[in-house]
Amino acid sequence: MTAWTRSASARHGAALAFGAAFALTVTANGGATPLGRDGDPIRTSRYSVDLTQTPVLAGSRVTGLAGAYVAIAEGIDGDVQNPAAPAVRVPYSTDHFEFELGLGLTLPATLTSTDFFNTGRERTELGSTHQQGFVFVTPALNLAWGDFGLGATLELQNYSLARNDVTNQNARQEELTADFAVLHLQAAHRFDHGNIVAGVGLRVLRLDVTNPSATNGQTALFTTSGLGVELGALWMPNDLPFRIGASFRSGVSTNPDPNSRVTADTEGDRVVNPNDPANTIFLPDRVDQPWDLNVGFAVQVGPRRFNPRWIDPKDRDSEIERALQRRTAEREYRRALELDQLRAEGKLDPAARRAVDAEFDNDQAVDELHLDHSQDLTQKQLKARYRQYPRRYVLLSASLVVTGSLTDAVGVESFLERTVARSGAQLGFSPRFGVETEIVPDWVKVRGGTYGEPTRFATSSGRLHGTFGFDAKLFPWTVFGLFDDETAWRVSTSLDVATRYFGWGVGIGVWH
Repeated sequence: MTAWTRSASARHGAALAFGAAFALTVTANGGATPLGRDGDPIRTSRYSVDLTQTPVLAGSRVTGLAGAYVAIAEGIDGDVQNPAAPAVRVPYSTDHFEFELGLGLTLPATLTSTDFFNTGRERTELGSTHQQGFVFVTPALNLAWGDFGLGATLELQNYSLARNDVTNQNARQEELTADFAVLHLQAAHRFDHGNIVAGVGLRVLRLDVTNPSATNGQTALFTTSGLGVELGALWMPNDLPFRIGASFRSGVSTNPDPNSRVTADTEGDRVVNPNDPANTIFLPDRVDQPWDLNVGFAVQVGPRRFNPRWIDPKDRDSEIERALQRRTAEREYRRALELDQLRAEGKLDPAARRAVDAEFDNDQAVDELHLDHSQDLTQKQLKARYRQYPRRYVLLSASLVVTGSLTDAVGVESFLERTVARSGAQLGFSPRFGVETEIVPDWVKVRGGTYGEPTRFATSSGRLHGTFGFDAKLFPWTVFGLFDDETAWRVSTSLDVATRYFGWGVGIGVWH
């Protein structure tokens, strides 16, 4: 079980600013006018908004390792990094069926103290719209049966935004909510005794914009959605100290719902004029997330094993189950012979039948107890095997993320300001490197790293990030019997610092 909480400056800021943009929108209808050059006003809908998020936005461990996680791919944090992650069996995995559940929650904060989009400005601009509040909720679930795994991660963001009519101090305040969702659905499988893991998935993007204070009852304003494909692979050879991983996500270009509103209405004592350039934002005809390719490797040095061969307890128990099934078949055969003999001798009365059945049921109960004892013994042996692993290790990981280009796309701040600032015209390259070690055996893990964040704009340049994080063991707790007696908990934290950027995160989960 894993949970994490992050500040707004470290998670899904693009969605926030995009939602803010719609708080300013009164109408747009672009026609066939092409998008202008940088610095020109936006007077067309023939463009897209680039929702690429160039900072590392993930859980505490991934952020602390500077995003160099595609070749580690463990747990629910690995799902978004590598679709093969749901089928990766970690050393402490001792059951045929296991699940991992996570829930992330972010409370209101602000992005405007940082240059989140790396446009080169001192801070992110949200135009004349001001932020009332927002919340991020990120439930995640992994299910694994033997060599097969399923993963689901739903990134939900809700934004409450407002804008005052600066031309009329007596006019009511415009209110707007934006709900942004990215759903990752993945299926993965282990091959060649776990040496190779492969996964495939879908990435579904959806944005709903509503005006809950609409006086005409038409609260739904704008809806757009799209679908993409995710692929992932991991080579983790048994008993060797390295892994190589790769993932690819196709681009997602959304299509607005045909029922979305694109015309203004008369509201209260004023008429919203779509031809008023001071109050008009031209809605884009699409929203884009470009394709990306992530490749990397990880090496672990020290006495602790990185890729121990995973033992499926069902395989061990199946041998005993097959032996007991043979014993059951033999007893059934002997039971039938004994009943036939009693019948032939004329002694098959109800009492004799009950005696034969009782003997059979007693032997069957003994075998079932033997199977239960064997299963318990297998669990204890596998857990003891894991506890005997040395704790000392140093994990080194590196990766390179390549992000695709877009055509006729502008950044979120450009959209807000109604001035062209083209985004994503070139490929983006983000090298990443992280290191992790257990500095106090069985108590404290620390990690750190660095990564290069590319820019999507011609007016800015890439920037170098430094990251840090740690896990600290807390106390054992079964959570009222939901977890094993040996379950201990941990607290995690991460920091991400760069020029004009600061992100942080805290979380709680199970200590391993």
